Amino acid sequence: MSILSNEIEWGGEITPSTVGMNDLGVKKILDVYHSQLSDGLHYGSQLVVLRNGYIVLDRADGVANVHRKLKVTPNTPFHCFSITKPFTAICVHKLIEEGRIKLDTPIAEYWPEFGTRGKETATIRHALLHQAGIPRRGLYGQIPLWVKWEWVTHSVANLQAEFPPGSKTAYHLVNFGFILGEVVGRVTGKPIKSYLQDNFLQPLNLRNTYLGLPSKKQKNASYIYSGDKTQSSAAFLFNLPIIRSAVIPAATLNSTARDLAVFFQMLLNHGTYAGKGYLKPDTVTRAVSLGYEGYDEVILADMRWGFGFGLGGAVKPTDPPIPISFGNKSSLTTFGHIGQNSSMVWADSEKELVVSFTTNRLLSDEKTTKRFQAISDAVWDAII
Repeated sequence: MSILSNEIEWGGEITPSTVGMNDLGVKKILDVYHSQLSDGLHYGSQLVVLRNGYIVLDRADGVANVHRKLKVTPNTPFHCFSITKPFTAICVHKLIEEGRIKLDTPIAEYWPEFGTRGKETATIRHALLHQAGIPRRGLYGQIPLWVKWEWVTHSVANLQAEFPPGSKTAYHLVNFGFILGEVVGRVTGKPIKSYLQDNFLQPLNLRNTYLGLPSKKQKNASYIYSGDKTQSSAAFLFNLPIIRSAVIPAATLNSTARDLAVFFQMLLNHGTYAGKGYLKPDTVTRAVSLGYEGYDEVILADMRWGFGFGLGGAVKPTDPPIPISFGNKSSLTTFGHIGQNSSMVWADSEKELVVSFTTNRLLSDEKTTKRFQAISDAVWDAII
C-alpha cells in the first residue's frame, strides 16, 4: 500500500494486513499496552501506531487524574518533557534551510551575549548535538528563572563552560532549548513559542499541542505521577502550574499521541503532510542523520544522536543485547526522542512506521527503558 498523502482521519483503525502487519502481532502490541496499565506502570496512556501513514492503532485508556477520576481521551494533553527537543530543533532546521542560520556558525553570531566564559566557539551544530559545553551547570539555581524568558536566557548566557565546546558530548537537559530557542528568537524576531505555533503546530492542525501548557488547559491535562523515588522531584516540579505553563523549549511540550504521530509522519513524508510542504527533503535528511555516536557524559551510556533527535540501534553489539527504547530491531533509520521516564515517540524511514506513546507515571531509568522497549519490540515483531 502506498503512503497516505491525505490528512489522517482519526476514529478508525485499518486492517493490519493491508499495511504489511500481522493481525496477531498487533494484538500482542495491545496486550503489552494493556498489561502495562493493569500492572500499574502508569495510570493513563495513549498509543498510536501508523504504517505508511495509515492508522494501525489509536488508543487512549486509563485515568489522567486519579483524584478527580478524569479519564484519558485522545485529546488529553500529556507532559512530554524532552520530546520537546525535536520540535525546537525542527524550527532551527527550517531556518537553516532558509539560509538564516548556518550549522557551523558560532551561537554568539546570533546571540552575542552568549559568547563569553569559554562558550565563544560553541556552534549551532554543537548545540544540536549536546556539545555546547553547558549541559548541567546552574540547573537547580536556574529553576526559579524558568518562568520568565529574559531571566533564564540571561543566566544561560553568563554560564561558564564545563568543557570546551565540541570536545565532549553531554546531554543538555534544558539548556538545549534555551540556547536554540533564543537563537530562533534573535533571527526571526518571534519568540520560539510563536515561531513553532505559526510554522508547524497551527498549519499541521495540532490542536492539543502546546509549548508551555496554558493555565486554562491544565484542568483537562494529565497529571504527572512518580512511580520511583528518583522521579518524585521532577513530578512535583512539573505539576506546578507556573512551571507547566513556562516556555522551556527542551522540556514543556504538552501533547497527545495523535499530535506527536502527525508531526513525525510529516517528517517521514520528507517534510510534507496533507499536500502542504513544511520542510525540504534534504532538511529532514540532515536533521535525522547521525551526528554523533559514542559516550554521553550525562546519560552515562553510548548514544547515537541526530541533530535534535535520538537515533535507534546499539552503538556496540552486546550479548545479550542492551535494552533499547526504540526496540532492538531499530537502526540508524529510526529517529525520535523519549521524555523524562514517561513518554516516547519514534519513526522509521525504512519501514514507514510511526509509534507515539504517552504516559503519566515516571519510572526508574531501568523500568522506563523496559516499558518503552516492550511496546517498541512488539511493533517491530508485528511487521510481516
